[in-house]
Amino acid sequence: MHYRLYALNPNSGKIMQGSDLAAESDADAIAAGHSAHPSSPFEIWCRQRCVFTSMNRAGSAKG
Repeated sequence: MHYRLYALNPNSGKIMQGSDLAAESDADAIAAGHSAHPSSPFEIWCRQRCVFTSMNRAGSAKG
């Protein structure tokens, strides 16, 4: 499936960079996101659906 991986600003939560990502499942896409951004916040989207975010609503990264 086709996903979008977005690197997020750790302070504001705003998108800094986006890239295409091909993965077999949501779990594979999330694992790829963790590999690509091991210590920085990111989001994974599949079309209009947010699959995963490593940010909480206050804008700081989840642990």
